[in-house]
Amino acid sequence: MEQEFEGQVAVVTGGARGIGRAIVSLLLQRGARVAILDVDEAGLEEAGRVLRGGANLLGVPTDVSDTSALRQARERILERFSRVDVLVNNTGIYPYLSLSEMSAEEWDRVFAVNTRSVMLATQTFMSDMIARRFGRVVCIVTEDAYVAKPKLAHYAASKAAVASLVKSFALELAPHGVFVNGVSPGAVGTERAKKMDWFAPRVAQIPCGYAAEPEDIAEVVLFLASRRNRYIVGETIVANGGTAMI
Repeated sequence: MEQEFEGQVAVVTGGARGIGRAIVSLLLQRGARVAILDVDEAGLEEAGRVLRGGANLLGVPTDVSDTSALRQARERILERFSRVDVLVNNTGIYPYLSLSEMSAEEWDRVFAVNTRSVMLATQTFMSDMIARRFGRVVCIVTEDAYVAKPKLAHYAASKAAVASLVKSFALELAPHGVFVNGVSPGAVGTERAKKMDWFAPRVAQIPCGYAAEPEDIAEVVLFLASRRNRYIVGETIVANGGTAMI
């Protein structure tokens, strides 16, 4: 398992910080070459310094909700690494807004980043996997897709749509050797989350008694993305410490 991704190339959207960066770090440790697609250029630079991936890490500033930007990113990745075996659709935004505060423009922005990007990125990279009859796509959903939370209606709805896409994409791509699955995290101790006023009270409600670290979610993602996953298709694994048993 130490180098289980050796020879493989993984693309991680939204991988500059948080859970995404933990996924990138673990992939690098296990032998993958990794491309991070993110609009956060400062985060990409920081990830490059912290992760020290060298020639095995490529940061590409990319708006993953934009088709042409994704095509350009794919060209850069293929030029550098020649192939794509794994795609992790991790990008997500969750602005806190009540229904009365939410504009149509903000609703559309959340769906563009959280949902449309999953469709576009999967379309962009699936042909490389289909050609070799092997690939893994893992989409980050969220516990909030199933459990109502205040001021997150647009986020929850956008991620519930991703959970549905996981099933539809899986049905279409599995016959080509490409397995699509999802992971729904609960409370995760990212830098941003730890600063939020809801974090400590939410942790207190978790049956196992603690929040996940980003690396805990990354481990689940890597199993689904690996060759060890030989039979899980179209499922979304809930990793929330028992908060909601869905």
